[in-house]
Amino acid sequence: MKLSVVLILMLITSACSVFSQQGMKPRTVEDYYTSTGVEKYFLTEIPTWANFDQTSSCYRPTSIRYFDINALMKSYGLEYSKALQVQASYNEEMVLFKGIADKHVPTLKEEELLFYKVSEKVSSKIIFFDPPAFKRINIVLIDEALDDAKKEKKLKAFLHSPVMDEGVPVIFSFCLTREEVEKRFPDINTKMITAEMLSVYGASGEKAPRFQIDLTQFFAPAQKLYFYSQKTQINNDQIKGLFKILNY
Repeated sequence: MKLSVVLILMLITSACSVFSQQGMKPRTVEDYYTSTGVEKYFLTEIPTWANFDQTSSCYRPTSIRYFDINALMKSYGLEYSKALQVQASYNEEMVLFKGIADKHVPTLKEEELLFYKVSEKVSSKIIFFDPPAFKRINIVLIDEALDDAKKEKKLKAFLHSPVMDEGVPVIFSFCLTREEVEKRFPDINTKMITAEMLSVYGASGEKAPRFQIDLTQFFAPAQKLYFYSQKTQINNDQIKGLFKILNY
């Protein structure tokens, strides 16, 4: 009888040793974290190979976390422009977070805390894109100049041309984030509408087949908008609003 007890104890000890060797470690506090449901506003991240804009014919170098803008507007009673400000600010903060955290993959808890942080910022009117109040706005597409020295030179010359004396410039990019624009064009110092501001949702919450932005939600009706590009044809279903399209 005593021998049987000894054998049973030996088997239990051996099993525990095996489990320990196989990585059966105590669970961390993060394992017990219960989500508040914020993840329902996060759309599935787009694979790198598919993160492409047809209008500007460029890939987005950064994986952007796009939101379900319709759900966000309904849940928090936000206007379309404010919902996009939350999305853009979230992506900006995520870049900073990854830099501090040495690019480690954020946990759900960290993503939720970041979401609430930027929501508070937007509520306090600390926003990603603060629209200029000038009468004339010159929106300038820069995607054409990416990796093309000749076109980049033409872009910079245009930004310093007399045309810009007639209205305030706003840089526009379908593919680059604000941080990427600042790194690629360090001499350009102006307000920007960049990839973090786009959405597959329209101002009424309707879903569209491509990324878009409704400029009427950011600029007043009395402001005159001019959209400049070198050759790119701008689709009205991608950039909505009343503006004049010009080549430079």
